[in-house]
Amino acid sequence: MTTQMVEKTPENKPIATITVRPDGVAVVTLDDPNAELNTITRTFGEELRAAIEKIERDDEVKAAVIASGKKGSFVVGANIDMLKAVTRAAEIEELSREFALALKRLNDKKPFVAAVDGAALGGGFELALGCKAIVATDDKKTVFGLPEVQLGLLPAANGMMRIAQRTGLQVALDLSLTGKNTRAAKAKKMGLVDEVCPQEVLLDVAAKLALDLADGRGPKKKALKLDAATLTRIALEKNPAGRALLFKKAREATRKKTRGHYPATEKIIDVIETFGSKGFDAAAKLEAASFGELVMSDTARELIHIFFATQALKKDKGTDAPNVQAKKVEHVSMLGGGLMGGGIAYITIHARIPVRLKDKDDEGAGRGLKYVRDILDERVKKKQLTAVERDQEFAKLTATTDYSGVKNADVVIEAVFEDLDLKHRVVREVEAVMKDDAIFASNTSSIPITKIAAASKRPENVVGMHYFSPVHKMPLLEVIQTKKTAPQVVATAVALGKKQGKTCIVVNDGVGFYTSRILGPYMNEAAYLIAEGVPADMIDRALVDWGFPVGPVALLDEVGIDVAAHVGPIMLAEFGERMTPPGSTAKLIADGRKGRKNGKGFYLYGDAAKKGKKQIDPSVYEILDVKPTNTKVSVDEIQQRCVLQMVNEALHCYGERIVRSPRDADIGAIFGLGFPPFRGGPLRWVDSVGAAEIVRRIQGYEDRFGKRWTPAPALVEKARENGRFYAR
Repeated sequence: MTTQMVEKTPENKPIATITVRPDGVAVVTLDDPNAELNTITRTFGEELRAAIEKIERDDEVKAAVIASGKKGSFVVGANIDMLKAVTRAAEIEELSREFALALKRLNDKKPFVAAVDGAALGGGFELALGCKAIVATDDKKTVFGLPEVQLGLLPAANGMMRIAQRTGLQVALDLSLTGKNTRAAKAKKMGLVDEVCPQEVLLDVAAKLALDLADGRGPKKKALKLDAATLTRIALEKNPAGRALLFKKAREATRKKTRGHYPATEKIIDVIETFGSKGFDAAAKLEAASFGELVMSDTARELIHIFFATQALKKDKGTDAPNVQAKKVEHVSMLGGGLMGGGIAYITIHARIPVRLKDKDDEGAGRGLKYVRDILDERVKKKQLTAVERDQEFAKLTATTDYSGVKNADVVIEAVFEDLDLKHRVVREVEAVMKDDAIFASNTSSIPITKIAAASKRPENVVGMHYFSPVHKMPLLEVIQTKKTAPQVVATAVALGKKQGKTCIVVNDGVGFYTSRILGPYMNEAAYLIAEGVPADMIDRALVDWGFPVGPVALLDEVGIDVAAHVGPIMLAEFGERMTPPGSTAKLIADGRKGRKNGKGFYLYGDAAKKGKKQIDPSVYEILDVKPTNTKVSVDEIQQRCVLQMVNEALHCYGERIVRSPRDADIGAIFGLGFPPFRGGPLRWVDSVGAAEIVRRIQGYEDRFGKRWTPAPALVEKARENGRFYAR
C-alpha cells in the first residue's frame, strides 16, 4: 500500500512519499523533484513534519525508515539559497528551531531508522542522527559530515549534541570544528552508525532494525573498551574540572588556527560546552540563536559567496564559445618526475586515468614513481584507501625514459625546468610522436604559453595548466589560453582538471599569468620590509594574523628562493618599476640558499630547527647586511603594505582582462595563494572597504615609496565612479 503527503501531479510533486511495507514498516522516501540533490528547505521541513504526524496516526505502521530517492545521495544539508535570502536573524533562528523540533519528535511514538546511501551532510546528517538508529551502505560515496563551519556557520538541528550523546564531547568537537567527512565503516566503529550493509539490502536491513526497536530490541551495544583513550575521555568529560580543561584546550587550539577570524568556531565550542554542563535543551536554545546570528554575519556572507562561486565554476566549461565540448581524455603522458610531475601523475591516476611518466633517466623516473607511491601509502596509513585500492591506482602509472606511450596520449603535460629553450626542445620532440589532435599542456608558472607555443606546429593545441605545490593538496588549477588556443582545448583542460579534483579558473596568457603575477609584488614588499630591518618572522606573524595560512617569507622558502630568483627578472622585464625587487634575492642565491628544498633559507630546517616552532636562521641577516631591529613598524602597516600590493596587481590583471571575471580573480587568489576566504578575495575586499579608501591608502604609500605603488587604472576608475566589482 502506498500513501503520499500530497497527490502526485506534474505540477505538484511532493518531496516526501510514504510506502507501507507488508511487515508494517513505513518507508518515507525523500526526493525533491526540483533539485538534483535533497536539501533542507521550508517545504522539506513541512513535508517531513507531516510525514511524521501521518505515521504516528496510522495504527498499521509499527515503525518507519527514512530513505532518499536520490541515487547515491541522502540529504546534503540546508539549502544555501534559502539561507542567503533571509534578511533577519530571528527568521533563520525560527527556521532552525522548527526543524530541530521536527527531528526531536521523530521517536516520540514509533522508532524511525535512517537508511543512508550516499552523502548525509549537515542537516542531512542531523536528520539521520535524530532517528533511533542509522543503517548505512558500504559504498564509498556514503559519508557523514557537518561542513557548516566551512560556510562560517554551525550545525543547527541538534546534531552536535546527539553526536556527543553517542560518542562523547571530544568527537562532537572534532567533527563540528573540522567539517570533515567520515566514511560509513569508520562511523560505525565510532558509534555514530549502527549497521553497515550493501546497498541492495539497505531497506530490508533498516526495516528489520526498525521492527526490532519497536519490539524493544535494538542493535547490540559493544562493551566499553577501557583502554587509555577511553579512560582519558571519561576523566575529561564526566566531571566539571575535566570538561573545563577539555574546552580550554579546544579554544586555545582553535584560536591559534583561526586567529579569531571565524566566529562560528567559538560558537560551536560554546554550544557543546553548554550541552556538557547544562544539558540538551539549554544547548539547543543557544545553538538556534547562534545560527541566526552567524547566518547574518560578514564572515558567512563571504564564505557563502565563495561556495556559490565554486559551484558556478563546476558548471563552467572554461570557454564562452558556443557548442564546444571537451574531448574525452583516456591517457595522459607526464613529462618530468619531480615534485610537480609526480604530484600531477598522482591526481591523474586517482581520477582513474592511466599515466605514462617520463624522466630523463632511471633515477628521475624512479623518484617520480616513489613520490606517487608514498602519497598512496600515506592514504592507506590514514585509512583513506585500502591496500587493494592503492595497488589498483598505482597500477595505472608506468614510467619510462623515452617517449614511448606519448603516441597514445590524449594530453601531454610537461613539468620540466623553467627554461624556454628546454621547453621548446620538448615541444618539438613530443610533437614528432604525439597524435595530431593531442593536447600539449605546460605546467610553467611564469613563461608565457605563447612563447612556448612558438616552437609548436600546432599552437592551437597548446595550453597552460598551472598546478600548485603540493599538487595533491592545493585545490586550484590555472588554465592559460593564448590567442591561438582552440576553445575545445581549453574545455578539455578544464574538464581534466575537474576530474583531478581541482577548482579551475581560465586566464589569458601573459607573464606570470594571474596567480604568479599577483604573488610577485606581495613577496617583493615583504623583502622591502626586511631590507628596512623588520624581522622576517614578525612579517610572517602579521600576515598570518591578517588571515593568510602562512606568511610571505615562509612561503618564499616553500616556493623556493631559486624559483623567485628565476621569475623575478622575467616579471621586471615585462612590467617595469612596480616589480623591482630590493636586490636581496641575488645575495641569498650566492649563499646557496634555495629554501626548504635544500634546508637552507630564511628559516632553520633539520637538526638546527627546534621541534614545534619555526625559527629564523640568524645568519640570513648577515648575508643580507641588515639588522632586524626595526620593530617600530606597526603590524597594520606590514599587513597593509603586503596585501595592498597583491590587491593592486590583481586589479591590474582585471583591467587588462588577464582574468575573465571578478569571481575568477577572487577564487584564484583564495585557492591558489591562500588569500583569506573570510575576506572574500581581493576584489570583494575592495568592495567591502571601498575603492576610494583603497586608492587613498595606496597613494599614501606612493608618496612615500614611489612608482611601485601607483594605483591600478581599474581601481582608480572604480573609485572615481564610486562603483563596485560585485552587485550588492
